[in-house]
Parts: sequence; C-alpha cells; structure tokens
Amino acid sequence: MSDFLPHPFWSFSLELYAGEGVAEACLDLQERRGCDVNILLFCCWLGASGRTTLTADRLRAILKASDAWQAEIVRPLRAVRRMLKDRPWPETELGAMPETVDAVRRRVADAELAAEHAEQIKLASLHSPPADRDRPVDKRLRAAVGNLGVYAVCLGVVPDAKDRAAVVALMKGTFPVLTVDEITRVVG
Repeated sequence: MSDFLPHPFWSFSLELYAGEGVAEACLDLQERRGCDVNILLFCCWLGASGRTTLTADRLRAILKASDAWQAEIVRPLRAVRRMLKDRPWPETELGAMPETVDAVRRRVADAELAAEHAEQIKLASLHSPPADRDRPVDKRLRAAVGNLGVYAVCLGVVPDAKDRAAVVALMKGTFPVLTVDEITRVVG
C-alpha cells in the first residue's frame, strides 16, 4: 500500500511473513498463546538486525504501549473481518449481496493491515537501538530466540514442542542462511 510510511521493520516483516511456514507459525502462536504477531516479528527484527536482546522490563513497557492499540483497534477489526468472512450473509439480510459483503471484508482487512503498520512504526519508535549487521549470524540468531523467550516470559508461557516448532519456522524465515539443525540447536 503506497500510503504506508516506509520503515525497515515493516519491510522486514512483509518479507518474513511471506516466507514458507512463517504466517502459519505466527497465527498458531497468536491463536494458542495470545501472541501479538507484530511483537513476534519485532523480536525477530531486533535480533536479525544485530540489536541487543530485550530485557523483560523493557518488553513489558513496550507491551503496555501496544496492548491498548491491539485491544481497541486491531482485534476488533480482525473480529469484524472474520465475521464477514466466516458467517454466511444471504441476500435477504440487509439486502447484502455476497460480492458486496466481500468488498466490505476487503476494506476491513485493509484497515486491519493499516492498524498493524501503525503499531509497527510505534514499536520501532519505542525501542530501536543501533543495528549491527556485522554481528555474527549465530549471535543474531541467539538474540532473536532470546527476544522470543523474553516474550514468552512476559506472557507467562512455558514453551512446549508446538511453540518450539513455531519458533524454528520463524527463525528459518529470519535466517535463511542457517540450516534447520543450527536453528534447532539454539531453539532447544
């Protein structure tokens, strides 16, 4: 969408989310664990770009700032989009034709995406220490996994095998130069 402000975090997120298995991993963590997909992507971006690992206190402050936006804007838009998609809307209800309902659903989806973009810009403004792309890839991987671990702590989640599989999928997309074995050793 051309009206979105360019930002390295947004560009990273679009590319990562389009990667094999990444969207499914993010949505699984969102549904099962209540994760904010933007926070998952933020944790990956911070690590991938060579930034330091988040502390639990720093992430809690970031979550506090983003939680209201998620609760009041993003999740209600998502709920409306899903209702328009999942509920049958026969022509007799409000005279709505299926193609009209689909057009409304697409506009709500666009609004949801715009709200996600706004959240990402806010997240980056709340915590953006200098990047260090020269930092060795294994240290960047550990930082990204560490950030996701800190997020799990903040959510009160004890990761299980499904969570670890989702993190491996995120890391494969974030660090395509690494093998699955290298990633799995770090994820645990």
